[in-house]
Amino acid sequence: MAKPDQPDLPLAEWIVLALVAERPSHGFAIASLTAEGTEIGEFWYISRPMVYRSITRLVERGLITPVGAEESDRGPQRMIYATTRSAKTAVSRWLSQPVAHLRDIRADFTSKLLLLQRRDISPARLVERQRLVLDEIEESLRTKEHTGDHLARAIYAWRLDLVSAARRLLDAVDVDSPQSAVKTG
Repeated sequence: MAKPDQPDLPLAEWIVLALVAERPSHGFAIASLTAEGTEIGEFWYISRPMVYRSITRLVERGLITPVGAEESDRGPQRMIYATTRSAKTAVSRWLSQPVAHLRDIRADFTSKLLLLQRRDISPARLVERQRLVLDEIEESLRTKEHTGDHLARAIYAWRLDLVSAARRLLDAVDVDSPQSAVKTG
């Protein structure tokens, strides 16, 4: 859920905005970072056309602005974009906010971890905030897990398993080192 001063963007646009906030860039460079098999694309692939659509929408919303062009040996000049000051602040705020829904752990939360790692920022604060949200979700599910019919109970049990899986992810995140966001040993 977006705060009043926080833009309400789909995840692809947040990722593009966060990458442009790292340094002014053009769409081809952003698409190279989000392509299949890349650091970000391995977990959240954003196609080149989606990157360019996201850039168009971010320009329309006044979150990024053209700041120059770069010559290309593979076609027309590439427009370089930079974030506005308020967009940089919004990205920083977004990266520090836990996700509110269990379904958003897989895409939104893991994307935030990857983007924090790229910025050499420890995920400790985000992980701790996410634990608190998971505590609330689990408490709510525990009050319902023995209610309803067989199907409802099965769904609550499954959602509690998802909470456990999310906790394992949080436990695996190395909060002491922004360089390696996931523990490997």
